[in-house]
Amino acid sequence: MATIAEILGFTDPGEVYQHFWKNHGFSPSGEGGVTESVQSKFARKENREAAKGFVVKRITEAFEKSETPERSKGAVTSSTVAAGIPLVYDPEILDILRTDTPLLYEIAIVGWQGPYFKGMNIANRAHPIGFLSETESANVTTKTPSGFTAGEVSEAMTIQADVVSVTDFGQRAAEHQFSLRDTALGIRFAENMQLKEQAMLYGDPSQAKTDYGLGDAQAPKGFATALTAGGMMVEKSSVSLSGTDALLKDIKAEIKDLCKRYNVNPKDLIIGTSYDIHDELDNEINVHGRTEVGQSEVNYGAERLTIWGVPVIPSHNVKKQDNWGGGFTPGDEGDVIILNKRAHIIPSLAPPFILPLGRRGLSDEWVMGDYYCVVDRSGGKWGKYLKAYNI
Repeated sequence: MATIAEILGFTDPGEVYQHFWKNHGFSPSGEGGVTESVQSKFARKENREAAKGFVVKRITEAFEKSETPERSKGAVTSSTVAAGIPLVYDPEILDILRTDTPLLYEIAIVGWQGPYFKGMNIANRAHPIGFLSETESANVTTKTPSGFTAGEVSEAMTIQADVVSVTDFGQRAAEHQFSLRDTALGIRFAENMQLKEQAMLYGDPSQAKTDYGLGDAQAPKGFATALTAGGMMVEKSSVSLSGTDALLKDIKAEIKDLCKRYNVNPKDLIIGTSYDIHDELDNEINVHGRTEVGQSEVNYGAERLTIWGVPVIPSHNVKKQDNWGGGFTPGDEGDVIILNKRAHIIPSLAPPFILPLGRRGLSDEWVMGDYYCVVDRSGGKWGKYLKAYNI
């Protein structure tokens, strides 16, 4: 039986990597052989300006190349890989990622050549050999080495897939009038990124479900799962929050404990929360209304929160997850997930993309796919899953 990668034409990883990454100016330059992140590349103004309208332009070209308006839907083969359109290289699409899935946007989406990520465990440590006499140092190789021991982190990539219909009218409207967010393509992209953020946080393939959800055997292993396996899950349901600034103090203590135990740089950290937790933190800070001289508007509540300098980022995907049919419903509105932007990455053979299937009625059907894995390069050590505060 053909795998989904074969069905999508992803039989040659080198060809796929060339099309989706190298042809768009990415090359292995990051730590561990990955590319620069998508977010970093398009944070630069000149790259954003050059990429404006990228997706609409490519879809327009695809419509113009159609042999007949009634071409039938057919199987995707390796010859169609070149027709794949990477979506996140368009600033308008990337803005949807930033606003709709703020935690996912913070984690580097990087290129990786192959269906399996293999990298070094950057958290492995052992003490140096130590201090030696002149005689001992003359032949240091006789000493038992106990310096840096590099273990391996390995994750298989998974394919997340959907189907979206793009009409001639919708494509033309996006080209001249509407934003991509308001088209079927933009709406389906936003929904697929919701699932990706949920999987990034809570995916657990060890549940071995067959419901295509977060516990499916093909789902990526999320950071909550990796942190739990690494011994960095802390149950918080019984922690009392009745004291002054109790939640703030407890999270701050957990951040400092993480930095003390593993010498983690707090500048690499972000704190993912639900809006319920974010509101509780906002209230504990005791923010007053703020206004500028001569202004008629008063703002009540913090627009940005940090704890010990670490940004607090709320997402509506930090919550109890829906049941896809297999009974696996991880997560809680009281969760706080401390992520590490150095250790936590999303390597991709093919970042979010669309591939044409064929025409049905007045629209073209496209596969919307994403070939990636969620990787904790610290082996579940350089973050924390603070589970289920009772708010």
